[in-house]
Amino acid sequence: MHRVRRRRLFLLVPVLWVLGGCDKVQLAWREDVQLQDGQRLEVARTATGKQRSELGGPKSWEQSEMSIAFEQLPAGVTQPPAWRDAYVPMLIDYAPDKRTWSLVAAFYRCETWYALGRPMPPYVAYQSVDGQPWQRVALDERLIGRPANLLTGPRSDGEPKRVTIEEKEKRRRGASPLFREVLRQWGSKEENFCRPG
Repeated sequence: MHRVRRRRLFLLVPVLWVLGGCDKVQLAWREDVQLQDGQRLEVARTATGKQRSELGGPKSWEQSEMSIAFEQLPAGVTQPPAWRDAYVPMLIDYAPDKRTWSLVAAFYRCETWYALGRPMPPYVAYQSVDGQPWQRVALDERLIGRPANLLTGPRSDGEPKRVTIEEKEKRRRGASPLFREVLRQWGSKEENFCRPG
């Protein structure tokens, strides 16, 4: 009798794990990035979150934090501090005349957009001036329409040690419009997944 109960419990544990679907995801990788002016740099990325699984469905995960550390920069470029937040960084750029880094971040869930007050354009923007800490700012008009230059959809089972520009370009083509380029508008009219109304 005890063997039967133990066997049932042994068989039930994987099912409960799948139904509960929570495992920590901790990722780290290096990434090549091309700036608007053609200069290339290398950044170190991390992402943390939890994995979700569904019976008969593919594994997915929900990110809780991402970070970018700026390491190998072109000569004469001011190094900003590491950036870390709950959003999904999709674009970085540097304005040498102002010694200013700009970072545009998006989000995976509509609830996040609603909580932010449904901003339009639908992004969170940051700046680091002359190496100072990142500050949240209004999205700079010059960034609208720019293609993403950061990996926005890291895989829960990990990325290669180094993600190339070519690999990101392939994956960007299949991404949601929100992550392919910095959009001005977003909503049901533009066939995106969150409704502004």
